[in-house]
Amino acid sequence: MARTHNIVSALDIGSGYVKGMVAQRKRDGEDIAVLSVASVLSDGMKRGVVIDADVVSDKINHVLTKLNNEISPHRIREVFINIGGAHIISEQGHGAVAISRADQRVSPDDVDRVKEEAKTDILSRLTSNQEILDIFPKEFIVDSEVGSEDVVGMKGIKLEVNALAICAFSPYLNKVVETVMAAGVEKIAEVIPSPLASAKALLTPQQKELGAVLVDIGAETTGIAVFEDRNLIHLAILPVGSAHITRDIAIALQADINIAEEIKSKFGSYIFQNKTKKEKISINKDEDFVFDTKKMVKAGRARLTEIFNLVDKELKKIGKQEALPAGVILAGGGSKLPGIINFVKGELKLPIRKGAIKNFLGLEDDLGYSVLCGLVLNGLKEEGGRTPNELLFKAKKFFKIFIP
Repeated sequence: MARTHNIVSALDIGSGYVKGMVAQRKRDGEDIAVLSVASVLSDGMKRGVVIDADVVSDKINHVLTKLNNEISPHRIREVFINIGGAHIISEQGHGAVAISRADQRVSPDDVDRVKEEAKTDILSRLTSNQEILDIFPKEFIVDSEVGSEDVVGMKGIKLEVNALAICAFSPYLNKVVETVMAAGVEKIAEVIPSPLASAKALLTPQQKELGAVLVDIGAETTGIAVFEDRNLIHLAILPVGSAHITRDIAIALQADINIAEEIKSKFGSYIFQNKTKKEKISINKDEDFVFDTKKMVKAGRARLTEIFNLVDKELKKIGKQEALPAGVILAGGGSKLPGIINFVKGELKLPIRKGAIKNFLGLEDDLGYSVLCGLVLNGLKEEGGRTPNELLFKAKKFFKIFIP
């Protein structure tokens, strides 16, 4: 199914789950009807990167089959997909050009040229195995005066831009694209970093204006997207997530990994309350697993402290440590731990709240679907219309991916 009648298909390929969705904007223009959604446990992924392409492709095919069965006689042909892994980085860039028109008014061509200059600046610092996924202008400057997003028509001699590029390790990017195509997809509409997709679904314009950080705690990675003045100012993916908490608990309690996951889900709030006593869970009708919560608390708290120390370091890099008025918005499966709000507030010294998915009927309360919802929203935006320049840039950016 291509993007017709405001219908968009998306795949969230993660280390914990592979999820898919087909959705359509309702006639009122606000709410989005989820036509089909499917998920399977992931395999063949490690910390957001495809390790076994055949296994991952099989998982994707399984999800696509479920989706296609529910939307029959239609069939998914084009999808928006995410990409994760610590190889996704953000790079600052600067461009400057002389305004070309005789009347010294900024033209669309000047804007295109200055963006290309910023792109060239960023590419000069990348290795041959890295490439730019997307570039976001942060501010335009005309003769040392900061202008609005639309500087066309402003008068001056020199036009500058400060921009942020999201970059990926080319072999990993190509591998995820090839893996999805091998599952039977005819076209990939766009590849979007997971934190950016999640932020699309969860952050409000006001939060982006004031300054906020989206922290998406996935299975094996934690994504960060920082916004200020409505612009993306930093993005990073940390190689640690909620599955590492489960593994630490399993080691501390000498428990099977599935038992450790159940303990984390049922008694996870103890991590933040420092409760220490004997507890038990039922393994089967004849056997209980008895454990000391003190060991669970120590293991879980240490890993969570590590995660948010890493988040704090990312904020420090850009001078936003304890300096984002709209604070922290939590997302991802790891944010479901009861009591995590106060813990993170203490670690980052910022206001904090859990994200809320809006307008997706039936998925409002499940933050595990924030990436998928963000991918769909991005697709609906493109269906509604990006500017020709934006679409041209996207076409240039992904052209080499689809050429055999």
